[in-house]
Amino acid sequence: MEQVLPILLLALAIALFVVLIRMHARLPQFDLPDLAADRAPPRHSEHGVTIPVRLATALVTLVILLKMSELAQQSQTALIWGGMLVPVLAYLNAYCWQFRAVLEGSDLSVMTPWFRLDTHDLTRLIALDEDIPGTYRLRFQDGTSAWLLRYVNGHDTLRHALDEAQPYY
Repeated sequence: MEQVLPILLLALAIALFVVLIRMHARLPQFDLPDLAADRAPPRHSEHGVTIPVRLATALVTLVILLKMSELAQQSQTALIWGGMLVPVLAYLNAYCWQFRAVLEGSDLSVMTPWFRLDTHDLTRLIALDEDIPGTYRLRFQDGTSAWLLRYVNGHDTLRHALDEAQPYY
């Protein structure tokens, strides 16, 4: 029980890290729209992981860290495993809170596991697979593929855009 405070501080540090990454990713989006451009609204939507999934990920991480801290008091092996789990859990939380997919016309930009956006043309979509639970695997004509999380805000909009690309696969 003595290690509860350090674990809570670690969880707070992870949360602050995720917030900083999120703020950094949002900075370019403060551009003002061109008012002289065509008045028709562009087909643009942004999708991030849903709040319940984000909170569940953070809660599971906290429970794992608390359990590992209890086990680490009794076993050296648990201490080593706990030390190896901390960066993995921090990465999973950061990716879950940072993930986004941007749909703009026929272009879909999806965040990769390396925290960068890859843009794909949906008119080049040749396959839509649901291999791993909770994800879509999109395969394109040029041989590239993208993984898209299913539990995102605006899932219906995104799925509709993927279904519109259906004649190409």
